[in-house]
Amino acid sequence: MSHRSNRTVALTTLGCKVNQADSDEWLRQFSARGYDIVDFDSVADVYIVNTCTVTHVADRKSRQLLRHARRQNPAGLVVATGCYASVAPDELARMVEVDLIIGDKDKPRLVELVHDALEGDEEQPLEALAGALRVFGPRHRAFVKISDGCNKFCAFCIVPYARGRTRSVDPDLILQRVHSLVAGGYREIVLTAVHMGNYGQDLNPRTTLRQLIQRILDETAVERLRISSIEPEDFDENLLSLWSNRRLCRHFHLALDSGCDTTLRRMRRRYQTADFRRLVSRIRDAVPDVAITTDVIVGFPGETDEEYAASREFVESLEFAQIHVFPYSPRRHTVAARLPNQVDPETKHRRTEDMLAIAEASARSFREQFVGRSLAVLFEGLSPPIDNERLWEGLTDNYLRVRVPCTDNLTNAIVDVQLDRATTDGMIGHVVGPVSVGTPIPVRPLTLTSASR
Repeated sequence: MSHRSNRTVALTTLGCKVNQADSDEWLRQFSARGYDIVDFDSVADVYIVNTCTVTHVADRKSRQLLRHARRQNPAGLVVATGCYASVAPDELARMVEVDLIIGDKDKPRLVELVHDALEGDEEQPLEALAGALRVFGPRHRAFVKISDGCNKFCAFCIVPYARGRTRSVDPDLILQRVHSLVAGGYREIVLTAVHMGNYGQDLNPRTTLRQLIQRILDETAVERLRISSIEPEDFDENLLSLWSNRRLCRHFHLALDSGCDTTLRRMRRRYQTADFRRLVSRIRDAVPDVAITTDVIVGFPGETDEEYAASREFVESLEFAQIHVFPYSPRRHTVAARLPNQVDPETKHRRTEDMLAIAEASARSFREQFVGRSLAVLFEGLSPPIDNERLWEGLTDNYLRVRVPCTDNLTNAIVDVQLDRATTDGMIGHVVGPVSVGTPIPVRPLTLTSASR
């Protein structure tokens, strides 16, 4: 059946890497149907906002983006999906800018539902994705979701209410996805999940994250494999033996949330700071030059000055490569929203600024360790010029953002770079090795967004 080729879709994503993996899959499906993918600031037939609700700021940004979409094209179809759409559909339904709300249970059918909304009763079934995929957009790392949902129900977190219980993807389907992405030109695959450490325990037969990673290394040609956030209490130290394989990226994200044991108990986190410190030490012993990144929440209900000071001291002592700092934000349905002794906004702001200063110093210290050394960089595209100099930008396997001047097209190339100096957000270097180019991808200026986990 012929596909329409005159429809355009624009999509923007807030929040975590799991949301990004959902968005990437929808864009692949839209592309397979013949839709053209355009920037979110363009005029499009369809605008999709993949929302986040981890904080009230995320809610507000989601609403702002939905209003922005309507201003871009008053006649377009504006779609809200993601976690905010799942937990607060009534709020979004009151927005005149929103045409369609797609909650968690209907996300697998999002492309079909959007297409039906545009085309009325015209039937046009989704074609199965097979073989090489069309590569689109500036991203040269592909996100593959291996599970959704979470069984933790931490006191502050709304994700289990928005996404439901943990549901693992069959490993054979994951292997098929990785094969297709590699054939489509992607050189790095990022495995994402909300509850990564519990992968495979709900499948029959059961499997584990370690077995999945081993299969991907054994059965695919992926050049780089990155693992997103793993819960500290679920981290299987047997995983670390796999990191002798240089295709595995030397980067672990371990959400600390607080460096104070009393606060961790109120958060319903299932580890203590001593456990976390031992795990960090074990990882650093096993994986040289590893980047360990984390999340820290400040101003959790009941957090006293003494508890914050303990958290601050612990965080500073571990010298993380990157720290995402979040002022606590009450979320409906969660236990923490009903706790007494909510911290006042001024105190939260002061602690946030203080922790951000620690985060900046810690990240700078990590980067400075690599000045004068050479590391392989996967280049994504052109960065904004510095002093009118054209710079290419990419990531090392241990999560250093690197920019280099070069007259060659480095898009989707893996290149050895000597790192000459640290900057406020990365490294400046120069090319010292041959250019290893994968499947060509059109050069586009980078539009970088951050993901919390």
